[in-house]
Amino acid sequence: MFRYFLGGCLLLISTLSFAEQQTWYFVRHFEKQQNDNPSLTEVGKARAVALAEFFTDKTLNHLYSTNYNRTLETASPVAALKNLETNVYDPRNLAELVSELKTQDHVLVVGHSNTTPELLALMGGGSITIEETEYGTIYVLKSKNSVLCLSSFQIPSK
Repeated sequence: MFRYFLGGCLLLISTLSFAEQQTWYFVRHFEKQQNDNPSLTEVGKARAVALAEFFTDKTLNHLYSTNYNRTLETASPVAALKNLETNVYDPRNLAELVSELKTQDHVLVVGHSNTTPELLALMGGGSITIEETEYGTIYVLKSKNSVLCLSSFQIPSK
C-alpha cells in the first residue's frame, strides 16, 4: 500500500514540476531598410525564415510583436509555420505584456534593441544590451520551479 502511495506522490510531484516549467523566446527584429517604419532587407527576410526553421521542432503557443513592419515581418514566417496569430503589443507598456507573458508558456516575443533587453529584465532574466547593429540573437528564458535560466542562440542569415 505504501508503495502505491509513494508512486502516486512521485507522479504528482513530476506533474507539478512539469506544470511549473515555462519557456519564453525573445528576439529583436532582423536587418531593416532605412526609412520610416521600414521593412526587412533581403538578409533580414532570410533570417526570419531561418527563425521559423529554429522553431520547426519546438512547441510554440503564443506569438507577440510590436506593430511595425520590421517586427511583423520577422514574426511572419514563424506565425505561418506554427499557424499562430500574431498578437500586437504596445512597446510603451511592457509591464502589462510581462504580466500576460508570465501566465503563458512557449511564447515568442519579437521586439527591438531597446524593448527586448527591457522585457528580459522585467521577466527577471537579467541585464543584456543589444547594439543597434546587432541582429540574429534569440534569447531563451526558462523557468522551472521559479528558477530562471537565460541562454541565447544565433539565428544565421542565409
